[in-house]
Amino acid sequence: MASKLFPRAIDRVLVNELLPVFPAVLIVGPRGSGKSTAAARLADTVLDLSKPGTRLAASEDPDGILAAAKGTVLIDEWQEAPEILGAVKRAVDGDPKNAPGRFLITGSVRAAHQAATWPGTGRLIRLRLYGLTQAELGRDGDYNPVDALFSKGDLEFEASSLFRSDYLDRMIAGRFPSVVGLTGRNRSRWFRAYVEQLIERDVSQLADHKPRSDLVRSVLNSCASRTAQELNKSATAVDGGMDYRTAERMIGLLEDLSIVLRVPAWNAKRLKRLTSTPKIHLSDPGMAAYLLNVGAEELGRASTLVGPMFESFVVAELAAHLETAAEETALFHLRNRNGREVDVILESKGRIVGLEVKSSTSVSRSDAKGLLWLKDELGDQFHRGVVLYSGAHPFQLDDNIWALPISSLWCSPRSL
Repeated sequence: MASKLFPRAIDRVLVNELLPVFPAVLIVGPRGSGKSTAAARLADTVLDLSKPGTRLAASEDPDGILAAAKGTVLIDEWQEAPEILGAVKRAVDGDPKNAPGRFLITGSVRAAHQAATWPGTGRLIRLRLYGLTQAELGRDGDYNPVDALFSKGDLEFEASSLFRSDYLDRMIAGRFPSVVGLTGRNRSRWFRAYVEQLIERDVSQLADHKPRSDLVRSVLNSCASRTAQELNKSATAVDGGMDYRTAERMIGLLEDLSIVLRVPAWNAKRLKRLTSTPKIHLSDPGMAAYLLNVGAEELGRASTLVGPMFESFVVAELAAHLETAAEETALFHLRNRNGREVDVILESKGRIVGLEVKSSTSVSRSDAKGLLWLKDELGDQFHRGVVLYSGAHPFQLDDNIWALPISSLWCSPRSL
C-alpha cells in the first residue's frame, strides 16, 4: 500500500507523547488519508470491523472481543459496530491501573453528531490526520514548519530549487497516499471515484436524512471554486440552487469529513473593526483542481484562481502540521473593515506569526503591507512575519519580516 512508503509525523506524536500517557486515542481525518496504515504500524492486535466476522463478534460481544485482544489494540472502522465504543469506555473505566496505550481507534467522525450517546468524552484523545504533507512526501516525518516559524532568532533557509511550475505540479498532485504517483487521466479517475464515494456514502453516513447527491456535489464544487475566500453561504446556496439552510448543512457535513477547512477569523481586543467571517479551503488542493477541471498549466494561467489555490495549498500544509507542533497552535485569517488583511495568522501562547501567500516569483516590501501594519499594532506580541512566494531566494523585507520560498514549509532551515 502506497502509504506504507511514507513516514507520518503522527507516528512520533503517538509513540513519544500520547500512547505512553493516555489509554485510548481516536484518529480522525478524511477517508483515505492513511489513518489505518499509520495506526496499524503501532498496534499489536488489529480488529478490522469492516470484515464481516470481526464486525459480528464486536456487535455480539464487544467486551469479550476486547478482553481477548492483546497489547495495543487497533479498532479500525469503529462505526461498523458502534457497540465497541461502549466496551472501550468500560475497559478504560474498569482498569484500576489506567494503563496507557491500550486502544487506537480509527474511522468515522460521526461521533460529533452523537454527542448525547458518545462514550468517548474525557476518555479518548482525538488526533486529526490529513493527507501527506510535502515533508512526508519527501520522506521526512520530523520537520514541522510551525515549530520553525515560532523559533527564536533568524531563520536561515537555503535558496529553493523549485520553480513556480513545480509548485503548481505539487498542488494538483493531491495528498492522499493512494493518489500519489498517479498522473493524467488515472489521477482524474481516482479523484472521480473518491468524490463519488464521498457524495454517495460518506456524507449520507453523517446526515440525519440522506441528502440529494446533486446538492452535495453542487456545494462541493462551490467550495472548490471559492477556496481561500470568506465563507458566503448565501452565494453557495445560489451556486447550487438551494436554500441557505441546506447549503449551511452541506458545508458542515463536508467540514466534519475533513474535506472542507473552515479557518476562523482572528479576533483581538487591541485591534478594532475586525471581521468575524471565516475563510473556507479544501483540505486537498488536488481535489480542488480536479473539481475545477484544471491542470497545472491551466491553473498557472488562471489569474483569478491561481492566487487562492496557492493560499489553500499553504493552509492545507500548515493545518496538517498543527497536530504535531511542539506547542498548541491555532490557525486563523485576519481582515478588518478597512481592507487590511493577512492571509494566515498562527497563534501560540500569545505569540503571533503572520503569513502572506503570493503566487508570484518575486516580491517586495509592498507585498508585506498587511504584516507591517500588524507588527505596528501588536508590538511585542508579533513574533514574526513571512511572505511565502514561488521564487527561489529567502531575504529580509523589514525588521522581523521575511520573504521565504514556499518550500520553506518542508525544507528545514540551517538553524532553528
